Amino acid sequence: MNRNGHIMLGVLTALVCLNFGSSQDTSVAGNEKPKIDFYGSLTDTTGNTYKVENISISGMYKQIPVYQKPALQEQDPSINITKLDFVEIYSIKVPNQQEILSFKNREYIEIEITSRDPERTKQRYIIEKNKRILCDQINAGGLIEKDLSFEALDTLLIDGYRQPKNDDSATKDKDAALKKETSVEHKK
Repeated sequence: MNRNGHIMLGVLTALVCLNFGSSQDTSVAGNEKPKIDFYGSLTDTTGNTYKVENISISGMYKQIPVYQKPALQEQDPSINITKLDFVEIYSIKVPNQQEILSFKNREYIEIEITSRDPERTKQRYIIEKNKRILCDQINAGGLIEKDLSFEALDTLLIDGYRQPKNDDSATKDKDAALKKETSVEHKK
């Protein structure tokens, strides 16, 4: 194969990889908010409870991989994966934040999921220790970004979901209120 053939093959491979990477839109990147606003309350290990919105687990709100706890440390948890969606979850609880489990040289923490079904079915899974709860704490002064390790989580209740608020209109409302407040001060 000549040099142009190698270049074309590389470009084609890159395009295919980019296309597959963007085909599933169930997670968010960077500071981007989820396409669905899951909201509820979060209680951390200090006992503080916050009303929160824009909840995700490391940017995911759908098809979140969790694992059955293996019987032996030599077993790989990834042989038994369950994928969770926030729509199906009533709460996530960490029964023992200090207990870090290790399987195949990877660290996990145990979580208890309560389903949204009428019986509030509970299941225990493990999740990678490096996964994080990302959300916005609702505050009168505006939203405060929260980023918690599962080691800092006691309970996360998911009350529901809605279309995300339009950030542009929220910014315009804040700007209008600030202008009104400033013009009132100038009139005094």
